[in-house]
Amino acid sequence: MKSSNLDTPADPAEKSDRRAWAVMAMLLVFMLINYADKAVLGLAANPIMRELGLSHSEYGLLASSFFFLFNISAVAFGFLANRFPTKWLMFGMALVWGFTQLPVVAGAGFAALLVSRIVLGAAEGPAQPVAMHAAFKWFPNEKRSIPSSLISGGGGLGGVLAAPLLTLVIINFGWRWAFLSLFVVGVLWCAVWAVVGREGTADRAAAPTGAEPEPVENFRVPYHRILLSGTWLAGFVGAFGAYWTSALLLAWVPSYLETSLGYSAVAAGAIVTAPWVLKTVATFGQGALTQWLMHRGVSSRVSRGILGGCAVFLAGAAMLLAPFVTHPGLKIALITVAFSIGAVKFAIGQTINAEITPPAQRGAVLSMTVGLVTLAGLAAPYVTGRIVESAADPAAGFAMAFAIPGTLMLIGGLLAFAFVHPERDARRSPRTGATSAGRRTRARPVRDLSAPASGTSADR
Repeated sequence: MKSSNLDTPADPAEKSDRRAWAVMAMLLVFMLINYADKAVLGLAANPIMRELGLSHSEYGLLASSFFFLFNISAVAFGFLANRFPTKWLMFGMALVWGFTQLPVVAGAGFAALLVSRIVLGAAEGPAQPVAMHAAFKWFPNEKRSIPSSLISGGGGLGGVLAAPLLTLVIINFGWRWAFLSLFVVGVLWCAVWAVVGREGTADRAAAPTGAEPEPVENFRVPYHRILLSGTWLAGFVGAFGAYWTSALLLAWVPSYLETSLGYSAVAAGAIVTAPWVLKTVATFGQGALTQWLMHRGVSSRVSRGILGGCAVFLAGAAMLLAPFVTHPGLKIALITVAFSIGAVKFAIGQTINAEITPPAQRGAVLSMTVGLVTLAGLAAPYVTGRIVESAADPAAGFAMAFAIPGTLMLIGGLLAFAFVHPERDARRSPRTGATSAGRRTRARPVRDLSAPASGTSADR
């Protein structure tokens, strides 16, 4: 008699797929919490300034303090991620996120709030690159567009959910209660992640039947060859402008809507949700579109490079136009586009960077990219505060401040059209290894390193 399906062992590949998507779900929530932690300060900007008696430049310093150690931490953790399990690195980061909220709940003043934001920034700096590295361990290059968009889209989704919910908490219970809610959510995520989190095996070489899989050989290239490639440099400029924009969305846009455009706190909280919604839709849509295009045989240059360049170019144009439009509906529409679609560059850019980088160096390259790009977050809130404070009126100050990221994104889009060539730059970073006879051989481009290598160790 034939055995039933219940008696048939589960297919290992199917189990691995289920585990991969369970991990991806947790990474998505991880990034959602990450962005909610960032956004809460901007949502509570006006009550914080009133209660603590802060000027615009002092609040700008408080917002920028989040990035004091952000970049250094991002780079340092990237090298750690090359050597240690991402599961426990992420667990430690999220636990620190939660506990940095407690001094604020306990009635902290400006100094304690400043220190807590610095520590939070140090713990959040590595979040995106380490989460990307963790996801890429489960998926080969040709299947990474959707996972990377989910991780980047977690920020947009965090804004969609956090902006209205945290605004309601701030209005009804006070701004300190918003920080308490983030502490609870962060600790709960750690408890679930300790059970669900695992390391993927997509970077491992295929092994003969019955043998244990062997790690892919640690092929490496000089880091300067990656970081000085046209693909990386052009992507950096666009991502820098897009991150400057994201920092303004977190720190200043709610206040801008209230002080310069005259909206109430409730209305501003609702309006600021629109960029997060479009950012989420654009990021998730980009992942699906890019993966479909690559499946159809479209080059990475077109499906990733040109698409990302178009997104930041349009965002930059909208940013420059928005302050000069008088029609309220059109102004809000331009603000929504300006502060949203440029974020597509984060998912595309990191996927491209992984494409041109050997797996043994991927964690470090992704983290160095984030460390350099997020210097924009260190500068943007404080520079904007100084510009607004020195302007004749806040509206004029914000118009000048918005011109900075708008121009950067326009330039970044043009550079992407001209210089982003992932396949070309992957070929310029070849991997070399020794055959069993001791001869040096040049293997296929680095971008194929993400897929399992064929053959036995003797063949290699």
